[in-house]
Amino acid sequence: MSGTGKAKVRAGASAKEAKGALRYSAPALEKGLDILEFLSERARSYSLAQLAEEMGRTKGEIFRMLAVLEARGYVEREPETDYYQVTDKLLRIGLRRPKYRALTEISRAVMERFAAETRYPCHLAIASDEQIVVISRAESPDLVGVTVRVGYRQKLLETGSGRCILAYMNEAQRGHVLSILERQPGGINHAALEAERAQIRSNGFILEASRIMEGVWDISCPILSTGNEEFVAAITTPYVRLVINQLNKEEVAARLREAAEEISARLSVV
Repeated sequence: MSGTGKAKVRAGASAKEAKGALRYSAPALEKGLDILEFLSERARSYSLAQLAEEMGRTKGEIFRMLAVLEARGYVEREPETDYYQVTDKLLRIGLRRPKYRALTEISRAVMERFAAETRYPCHLAIASDEQIVVISRAESPDLVGVTVRVGYRQKLLETGSGRCILAYMNEAQRGHVLSILERQPGGINHAALEAERAQIRSNGFILEASRIMEGVWDISCPILSTGNEEFVAAITTPYVRLVINQLNKEEVAARLREAAEEISARLSVV
């Protein structure tokens, strides 16, 4: 099993090297990045021994890398088990980029107003290759509801946010994501995705039963920018009909679309 894990890691690295035509190597850095990428793609934490086995490395190699990553705040250990998991430090570093900082700063007040007026939470997501990652959220003032934490990742096609973003990507961005999805088990149905894309763009939003949680509806609207650094995000509300809140999902969708359009308009003049 160790050999298999090692082969997989090295095969992935070779593909990246071939694609990026790398001229130099930094083995220690690559080991650290392998650990971060491995942990970020898993839903659970791992022990030192499990990481070494899964990645095809020795425990000594993994221990040294983990010690440095932990000291720098990129990974942390669960107090009860001593198992390792990634922190959100890389996400916080990425969000310092001007375009994401502008997006989160501009959207914050709009999202908080939406949550206060509708009494439903909302979150903001962007694409990260074939996944979505939540970069901001606004909480409902009520004590009952469904929320998604900042840093949450999920397969792009499994979420309203992700499929909304995919529908509004430009051709280059969309082609990159589809090329990744094509290589995954099961592949993709291009005709179905094109039909869905046309439907989403015609409606201007997604309103459908969640593919992750039963009883929850995904309401997602695109955030568009027409500035020099064009990009797409999505603002989403996980809708559950509550006795204490009489707004139906269509009314919440209309309010969310207004919020998305306001954020988009503000981004376009930045």
